[in-house]
Order: sequence, then structure tokens, then C-alpha cells
Amino acid sequence: MRSSRRNLLIAAAAAPAAASAQKKQSRQSHWPKGRPTDGKSPLYSPVVTCNGFAFVSGTGKIDGGSIEEQTKYVLDSIEANLKAVGSSMTKAVKCNVYLSDINLYGPMNEVFRGRFGENPPARTTVAVAAIPFGCLVEIEVMAEL
Repeated sequence: MRSSRRNLLIAAAAAPAAASAQKKQSRQSHWPKGRPTDGKSPLYSPVVTCNGFAFVSGTGKIDGGSIEEQTKYVLDSIEANLKAVGSSMTKAVKCNVYLSDINLYGPMNEVFRGRFGENPPARTTVAVAAIPFGCLVEIEVMAEL
């Protein structure tokens, strides 16, 4: 009994250190299109992988177009980023969609529908006051690796 308890206490004491070391090693930033080389520290990473998940930063299309064109561009970009880190759209578990106008909800959904397979991720869609660079839609995704 004493030996079992002692072994349990030793394992419990070592667990936080092992978990901490694992967490520090598992977080990685990814730059599928290449890391910026302008000499400035980047504001964000396009994709971060950590503990078996991929987190794709909010993605928008900054050079205009209709809501359908922008949504397709954004989803294509997210799909490419997920593939670059060994994931896919069908592995997405959570998606946040930000629209510049709630009236764009229907047309955005027409392009969105089916892009994540038969079992789409949990999703939140909101209209916001503004999206940087005048984008009509911005989407972020979290997916399993």
C-alpha cells in the first residue's frame, strides 16, 4: 500500500513538469506563403499548431469583389493553410464568420455550404461594425491535425 501511494505521489509531482515541457514544444507558428521579410515583427501568425489542433487566423480578401467572390477566396485560403499543416476542412471543429453587413448572410452561406463536408464545424456568425481593409467577410477556423 505504501509503495503504491509513494509511486502515485512521485508520478503526480512529475506530471506538471512533463506537461509543461510538452506544451512548450508543441506550439508552432506557420507561414505557408513565407514569413514576412520587411524587418518588422509580425502582428500575428497565419496558422498556429498546438496540441493536435490548427488555428487559422481570421482571413479576408482585401482587394474587393462581391460577397460570393470574397467568401470563396477566404475559404480557399483557409483550405490551403490547413493543408499546409497537415489538416483539412473536414477536420474543422469551430468556425467564426464575421460579416460587414448582416444582409450578406444568405449569399455568404450559399458559398460556405458544403465546403467543410457532411459534418461541418460548430459555427458562429456575426455582423460587426467594420472589418479591416473594407473586407465584406472574415473567417477564422480551428481544426484537428
